[in-house]
Amino acid sequence: MNATFRRPASLVLLCLLILTALMLARPGRAGAEPPYPEFVADYIVRVNGLKVGMATFSLRHVGADEYVYEQRSKSTGLASLLGADASTQMTRWRYVDGVIQPLEYRAERKKGDDDDNAHLFFDWDRMLVENRGAGEHWKMPLPEGTLDKLIMQMAMLFDLRDGKKRLDYAVAREGRIKHYLFEVTGRDQVELPFGTYEAIRAERKDDRKDRSLVWGAPALDYFPVRFLKQKKGGIEIEILLQRLDFNPRLAGDDSGS
Repeated sequence: MNATFRRPASLVLLCLLILTALMLARPGRAGAEPPYPEFVADYIVRVNGLKVGMATFSLRHVGADEYVYEQRSKSTGLASLLGADASTQMTRWRYVDGVIQPLEYRAERKKGDDDDNAHLFFDWDRMLVENRGAGEHWKMPLPEGTLDKLIMQMAMLFDLRDGKKRLDYAVAREGRIKHYLFEVTGRDQVELPFGTYEAIRAERKDDRKDRSLVWGAPALDYFPVRFLKQKKGGIEIEILLQRLDFNPRLAGDDSGS
């Protein structure tokens, strides 16, 4: 009689152990925590202090291990009187062993050049990157760690979060690999519409023509709060964060923008 009752209990325990083992044996990436929370962020764009446009950046988790980072920009104010101008950039990417791997990059701008209308495909099995955009098509070898020019922003965010001081990126564009080198040069207070934040300042060091800087705020998970480009001819372009929503879909924003 005792053996009759023990057997079902043992069977139930065995089933629970098997179920637990199956759950733990699922591919690690499918259940892995995303490398960064989803967000929607709005920026104002100024040229020499005058508002000329708005830009919205967003990050979405679209699959087991895939993400989409997107930028949408449009001219406003005086700039829009000279003719409406809008552009989009999108990167579909994955995060593998702590490294960003772009899978597809697409840029669209009616008044832009070939680089503004590129459509790149990254084949990490064959180590090739190919442009099938509206302009000149090209294909070239894909060195390990190569990024596109949009997802480089996320890579910089991750590097600042990791405490790196030297930020070096290889970017596929215009049929070649272009290198960008930034270094952390200090900290500044950045005033935003919703508060003032201490931000880490990183400055580009391999451009003799222009001066480019970016600030990431540790209190906002190292999110980039300000970009500044000072051109040799005297033009200054500033992009400043106006609104930031982390996990917008959890807050009821299903639009993603």
